[in-house]
Amino acid sequence: MRVPVLRFVLAASVIAPGIAFAETPAGDPLRTIVPAGGGLDAMAVRIDRAKNVLEARRCKTNDCSDASTAAAKEIPLAIDRSRLDVAHTRFEIVPIGEGRQLVHVKVPDMQRKDLAFEALVAGSAEPFVFSGLTGYTRGDEGDRAGEVLLFYDRDDKSRFVIVAEAREDTRICGQAVTPLSAKGLDVRSMQLRGATLHRLEKKARDAAAKVVATGRPAEARAPLARVLVATGGSSPGAPALTDGNADTMWTENRPGDGHGEFVTLRAPSEVPITALTIAIAPKQPKAEGAAPRTLFIATDAKLFHVTMPEDAWLKPGQSYEVPLPEPVKTTCVAVVLDEAYARGKNAPEVGIAEVAAITKFDSDKATLDDVAKELAGPRAEEAAAVLRRSGPDGLTAVAKRWDTLDPKGRAFAIDVASSAGTCDGPTVDLLTRGLVDKDVEVKKRALGRIERCGKNAADALASVVKTSDEPRRAATAPLLAAVAPSIALEPLGELLGQGTPETRRAVRGAFARAATSAPRDKLLVLVQKKDAPLPARLDLLRGMAPRLHELRPESDAALAEILRSSPDMPTRYLVMQPLAALAAAPDATSGELTRLSEMAKRDPEWPVRARAVELAATIGPLAPTIVGAAADPEPRVREAALKSIAVGKLHAGVPNATRALENDPWTFVRVAAAEALTVMPEVSGTSAALANALEDASPRVRLAVLEGLGKQRAQAHAKKVLARLDDAKEDVDVRAAAARTLGAMCEKSVLDRLTKLADRARAPIGEADDRIGMAAIDALGAIHPTDLDKRLGPLRGKDVRLPVRRAADRALAEPGTCTSR
Repeated sequence: MRVPVLRFVLAASVIAPGIAFAETPAGDPLRTIVPAGGGLDAMAVRIDRAKNVLEARRCKTNDCSDASTAAAKEIPLAIDRSRLDVAHTRFEIVPIGEGRQLVHVKVPDMQRKDLAFEALVAGSAEPFVFSGLTGYTRGDEGDRAGEVLLFYDRDDKSRFVIVAEAREDTRICGQAVTPLSAKGLDVRSMQLRGATLHRLEKKARDAAAKVVATGRPAEARAPLARVLVATGGSSPGAPALTDGNADTMWTENRPGDGHGEFVTLRAPSEVPITALTIAIAPKQPKAEGAAPRTLFIATDAKLFHVTMPEDAWLKPGQSYEVPLPEPVKTTCVAVVLDEAYARGKNAPEVGIAEVAAITKFDSDKATLDDVAKELAGPRAEEAAAVLRRSGPDGLTAVAKRWDTLDPKGRAFAIDVASSAGTCDGPTVDLLTRGLVDKDVEVKKRALGRIERCGKNAADALASVVKTSDEPRRAATAPLLAAVAPSIALEPLGELLGQGTPETRRAVRGAFARAATSAPRDKLLVLVQKKDAPLPARLDLLRGMAPRLHELRPESDAALAEILRSSPDMPTRYLVMQPLAALAAAPDATSGELTRLSEMAKRDPEWPVRARAVELAATIGPLAPTIVGAAADPEPRVREAALKSIAVGKLHAGVPNATRALENDPWTFVRVAAAEALTVMPEVSGTSAALANALEDASPRVRLAVLEGLGKQRAQAHAKKVLARLDDAKEDVDVRAAAARTLGAMCEKSVLDRLTKLADRARAPIGEADDRIGMAAIDALGAIHPTDLDKRLGPLRGKDVRLPVRRAADRALAEPGTCTSR
């Protein structure tokens, strides 16, 4: 059954001239009558909204009065009653030939405009010729499918009726929907039967630009890139068209000569296409095969009618060029079969082996190196699109030009590497260049692609790590450890201690990550190596510090060997980390604890003693060592000891901290002492010691003391804090801190004072009014009295500065810290 073509519209019938809207009986817009004719009875058709069904009754008389109708046949509307779009429901009488007519009923879905319930009803024994939902009824966005109902001109008095499948991802370029697997209504049997149809509208076919293909010489250069990718078609096997193998084919696989069968190919919109190359017959063509005589090339906006110069099935392996009148930019190319060289066969198997695009670069006889140069030029996007599709040779050309590209060009180059589809050496080599690029976007793209490669890039990353390019080594090592720690351990272990401090730090950190999950026997092998240089052994022990206790006694021996060699101060400083890791383990030996304690007490260099004290903070047996270090002759050691006292909350250190706060000549030591006393409010006298230091000569110390009193909520010393607030000669930062401390103390006796200070922030005379006023607002918010809204009300007016209004709003919105007191 050959069907003329008409426009295809999804979820909406195509109504051609001669199809009339049915006249409905007065007062019932959801009922119509199908006249009798051609042996079919008259039918009364209506929608029963109460039942949510379509009802059909055969009529005994032409007027189809209720009394003259037979029993009703019903079919559900397949749309929920609440979603029926009654206002746009249509009944349409369709003449189908031989004096017969049927009614087309369409009920749109009110929520989804692309869906409708449609039915074809005729006066036959089975009235419902077709019924169901039309439109994209199944699948996910971008991959949806469903049925469409179509009408075509048969002659000037009747129409063909077609029901077809439609798929969102299988369309001829430029069409909203393309019908597939069509069935046509056979008028005599009133049944839907398989049909073939040309899927291009006749008007469009007639208007298509005429093109004649020419044979391509065997020595003609192949296109630089495989620009087109087949995505689907009216029959299976579309990928064969762009697989680069002329011995594989797509065939139309339909009755007849394949008129209207098609394949759709994806194209990059950035690339002007000047011509297509088409290979028809493989080198060993099948006897039942046939070549197209004419075909159509459809793009997003244009249609070309192509005439082949000869019966290509008789020229195995020959390819042809289809020149386009002008370069075309498109996202889509479709090849639609038309006439064929049937050679007397009733049902020839028409097919095509390969389709490729010739780009403007091909027409200009450019090389891939020329294309790569354009990444830094005005045709950068076009060049990148071609290179992304040119395989390993394109990647090689891009790598060669990397150093000559600007940031935009390098970003495109990373895209080329990302599109390679592999995570092997050449791809990762280029991506890791991007990792150390100065441009943020280039780095971002390179990192994203490597992360997507994941473990597949492990071997290539390991090769990059071993190169002499230190910046790339430093950038790549953490990625290798992240994606493949088991593979990373050995190459990273070999590189420990080498390079600049930045490179060593990156490799050591990556090694530490890999060592976290490494088997004990692998780590043990590394620890036992004695031929490695000292920097490498030191970085090794530092990198696996958390696991060293599992490697005893070998790890103890490795540390002891380093310390026995009279190491210099930097080495002793760095060895503290692995030594402390061993001493902190639950099964620490007395030797490890003694060694760390001795270094904290007696090392001749204060940085080593300070580091030892710092790392001992959470090691319980070393608490006496830490407390004793608070009296070390060097101030930085005393500071480290006081900070460790705070970390460990060592109550035994309170007397030393109190003495240091009172007497130490160094400001930073007194600050550390205040912080140590702050964290131990339950120890008698710490608050008093802090309050006494409010007279300290250094504002930094007074600030630390105020913060401590606030954290301890030491209300007993509120008067001393208030004195700091009211002292006009006091440092502004200290006064502001005093205001916040009073709030943290929940000192309600100063609410009025805080309110006055807060009000000064509304129109401050100087910096003090502003900063102290804002601190007072915070303090009021912390105390959160019941009349807070009244106190802060003047600060929330539209004429008040925005920062003040926001601070007042925040103070009111937050619950405060004193509600439980």
